[in-house]
Amino acid sequence: MNLEVSLYLFVAIICWGFGAIFDKLTLRYFDPVSAFYSRTFIIIVFFSIFVSTRFLKTINDLKIASKSGLIYISLSVIVAMVGVFAYLKAMSFSEASRIVPISSTYPLVTFIIAVLFLGESFTLTKLIGTIFVILGVYFISK
Repeated sequence: MNLEVSLYLFVAIICWGFGAIFDKLTLRYFDPVSAFYSRTFIIIVFFSIFVSTRFLKTINDLKIASKSGLIYISLSVIVAMVGVFAYLKAMSFSEASRIVPISSTYPLVTFIIAVLFLGESFTLTKLIGTIFVILGVYFISK
């Protein structure tokens, strides 16, 4: 893995770590449904600024995209939003230090689907890493 990839991963990990803390703090003031819709509203407002700078390019990209590409991008948004909603509901019922690690096992799902349906390689190191993820979740949830 090169330095640029490592840097982006580091930033993502730090942001997601803080994001979970902010999510838990948000749930002190909002119920999960209100938090979900408020979060979505803020995303729309905030990112409208960024989208406006690339509006015509984005519209053009969507016009020339294949139907499969449009379906996949739509499904990506739908499953991400359902995941956020379910995550906020779970977070409202339990401790962040339990919910976040358990919800963070989604790479296991990605790994299995990528191997089965995308033809990605299955290696011993990936299998061992997956086992460690499962063991980590087991120990955290105890």
